[in-house]
Amino acid sequence: MGVLGAAAGLAGAMLEAWPLALLGGLAGVVGFGEVTVHGLELATRALGLSGYASGVMVNSLAVVPELFLAYSIGSRGVEEGNPLLVELAVLTVMVGAGFTLAVLGLVALMGPGGLRVTREAAEIELPLIRATVASIGVVVLYALVEAAYVGRTPLDPLEASVTLLVFFAVYMYWVASRGRTRGEGGLGWSPWLLGGLAGLVTSAEAMSSGVEAFTHGMGLGAAGLLVGLVGAAPEAALNLLAAKRGRREEAGYGLIAAVSATVLLVYAALGLLLPLPLDRYIVYVLGVLAAGLWLTARSLETGEMLDRNEALLITLLAVGALLLLARV
Repeated sequence: MGVLGAAAGLAGAMLEAWPLALLGGLAGVVGFGEVTVHGLELATRALGLSGYASGVMVNSLAVVPELFLAYSIGSRGVEEGNPLLVELAVLTVMVGAGFTLAVLGLVALMGPGGLRVTREAAEIELPLIRATVASIGVVVLYALVEAAYVGRTPLDPLEASVTLLVFFAVYMYWVASRGRTRGEGGLGWSPWLLGGLAGLVTSAEAMSSGVEAFTHGMGLGAAGLLVGLVGAAPEAALNLLAAKRGRREEAGYGLIAAVSATVLLVYAALGLLLPLPLDRYIVYVLGVLAAGLWLTARSLETGEMLDRNEALLITLLAVGALLLLARV
């Protein structure tokens, strides 16, 4: 599917047929994203990571396709002198993370009692969530101070992006050091990973041209909401399917890791590569993610379960906030 989708997307971009470029590029991103994730799974087994560490690391790095897509959209905006495309690039990623929070609530609701809090999750995920929420708070406060006292919309500061990437590196180290066993060794994972990444670059470039034409004339909030939901839907479906098959803990903590990784890796990398304006759209979505993660952390640390009532609140918060984005 990845090869056919990328080919269709490139053909659509060359022919200036945006529906073909958009849908073909999306199919390529999904297909090559699966190839990339398979390569990551093989790599974690080769390194001898435990089941928990392997699942969290794969879900954390599974946001890489979103990074490629967002960068393709944003870099096109920089080249064309269109700042709205740069904002759209980061909005699609952050909307996808908000949607992932809603899916987390649904996963917890799918089983009796809620989502069980494991010892490893309490020791690793909770400190990470707190660090992520604090980092978001600092960025949002910086944007508000600049807007109130300087009277301008600031760009995301370089120091904030570097700090977020350091947090992500520390998180990956924590996860990788948990319960390692003797790995299978070998480099059999490298063709899958490198081939998937190469396909992602091609597919994302094709899809970005379709996104530009598709969102022309739409409000920025509505465009970011629509494209973000389309991009996050395949991963959400896979996690819901895994939960239905009895792997709720794996799916749930993978979703938490994906939300944190979106902020710590994807948003931070985009802040280094693109001029990201901290305007009302981006500040709003950052605030939504901070609120959702804070509520998740409070739920996890106050008991042995993320119970059904808390899961329902998380889902309603995420869905309601995303719907309001179209009106911001």
